[in-house]
Amino acid sequence: MKKKLSFMFFAFSELAFASGGHDDPISPILLGLVVLFLGAKLGGYLAEKLGQPVVLGELLMGVALGNLGLFGFHGFSFIQQGQVFEILAGLGVILLLFEVGLESSLKEMMQVGLVATVVALVGIVFPFFLGVGVSEIFIPERSVYVHYFIGATLCATSVGITARVLKDLGKISSTESRIVLGAAVIDDVLGLIILAVISGVIQSAAAGGQGVGVFDVSFIALKAIGFLAAAVLVGTKVAPAIFRFGASLKLEGALLSLSLIICFVLSYCASLVGLAPIVGAFAAGLIIDTAAFGKFFSDEKHTLEELLFPIAKF
Repeated sequence: MKKKLSFMFFAFSELAFASGGHDDPISPILLGLVVLFLGAKLGGYLAEKLGQPVVLGELLMGVALGNLGLFGFHGFSFIQQGQVFEILAGLGVILLLFEVGLESSLKEMMQVGLVATVVALVGIVFPFFLGVGVSEIFIPERSVYVHYFIGATLCATSVGITARVLKDLGKISSTESRIVLGAAVIDDVLGLIILAVISGVIQSAAAGGQGVGVFDVSFIALKAIGFLAAAVLVGTKVAPAIFRFGASLKLEGALLSLSLIICFVLSYCASLVGLAPIVGAFAAGLIIDTAAFGKFFSDEKHTLEELLFPIAKF
């Protein structure tokens, strides 16, 4: 068994080195996908055997593959440096949050809104002040702005990983999951405001200015909250008409295409207002009523979730 594994690793090493000098831009991407798929599935398998979420094994395997350079092996460095893989990863997280939004109910999310807001505030305030405090203890000689910046960076949450773990555990529809996901969206808005304020204060201090005013903070907050409100209010009114029109065209694949268009449009709009694109993807999933809209496409053999599953898995 050890000999077989050694041979496979040697073969991939040779392929990886050979791909670096290949003129065809597709070949390194194909090899990179093979490495990533094998690594992710192997890591997920081992994690599952140990009773851990699959995504934990995938993450650890990614860390291992990404740090082989520390041991003198640079055959997979083209994966780290390849923008294509970064784009695919970004699309993967967007589709994941879109899936989570589809499986969530807007009405049920609103019901846990107050609790989610409290959770979000706790998840922002505690990391910020703990980060500032620890920074002051370990690097007291640095500027107060450094301490604030470190505290601000700790306010960020990984909603993609959170959503994936909940999906792996089969708990995505529970009340606790709705609170966690709602808090994650609110966290993104609050984190955006904090980072904008801290960055503005640092830039203003460096330029000898007056800092960030109340108007600037209010504008950032209103812009973020306004996007979420508009996405939900307008989306719930416009989406049914879009799907009804798409169904009348009798085009193959219209259900999936229209859904992805709405997902990508809202993701793009979220990035325009400074939010993470995954917030827009989650909002898109919330406003699409798969049961109601699916009835427009009576000829479609599969549900939207079934159509999206293989793409999101890839």
